[in-house]
This record gives sequence, C-alpha cells and structure tokens, in this order.
Amino acid sequence: MSIRTADNEALVVREIEEVWNSGGNLDVLDDVVAEDFVYHSPMMDMEGRDEYREMAAEVRDIFSDMEMTVEDVVSADDKVVVRYTAYGTHTGEMMGIEPTDERIEMTGVYFDRIEDGKIQERYDVADELGMFVQLGVVELPEMEE
Repeated sequence: MSIRTADNEALVVREIEEVWNSGGNLDVLDDVVAEDFVYHSPMMDMEGRDEYREMAAEVRDIFSDMEMTVEDVVSADDKVVVRYTAYGTHTGEMMGIEPTDERIEMTGVYFDRIEDGKIQERYDVADELGMFVQLGVVELPEMEE
C-alpha cells in the first residue's frame, strides 16, 4: 500500500471517528472535507461542506448516541471504500416521525474520492429501509415459501 493510499484511508477513518463517534466533533470537517464537497445518497444529495455539517448535526440530534464501527476499508489511488455499521437510539424527530426511543443498527458503505488531502465526493449507500423497519414505521410483507 502506498503512503498516499494509507493517508487517504486514515483521512476517511478520522472523519468517521471524529464526526460520527466521540460525541460528534463537527469542527474537524474543516480539516477533512473539501469546501465544495459533494454528497450522494438514495435519500438526498447535497453540495458543500457547510450543508454536510448541518446534515451531520441533524443526524446527531435524531440519534443522540450515534456511533459507527468501521468494518472494512479498501482503497486504490484516490478512492476509499468503507463498510460500516451505525448504531443509535432514535431520540429526535426525523422526517415527521416522532422519537421512538428504539435502538437501530444499520449497515452501509461509503465510496469516497479524495482530492488534495480532503474528501471531495462521497456516495453513501445505507440500509435505510432496515432502519425504518427497526423503528416500526415500515412493515415488510411476509415472504411466501
């Protein structure tokens, strides 16, 4: 693994550990995310570090004890892929859904592109349907055998 690839991996893991764990240090975003950062997910797209900071603060309000575990990290050149598991208790309103105090466990994958030592672009693919099922707001039909 090259030094650059190792640095890219460390950058992405740092963002997860400091923003999503340890009480949520949103100030670290200035060091690890590009000002014109672009974020893509099935639930939303956004542009700009400030908009990402607002979204992170909102998620931390919804899941006040949010923590993420990095399960795997794979990288090549300017790309870093992280498989993660997120945990949290639904203590804040989300999309009109009142707090349920239910504990969730959600898996996901980040596909990040690093440019000039910062995260420039992220694709976040997470099991949001599973989260909504755990919160009791969505029921899945039973499968026939």
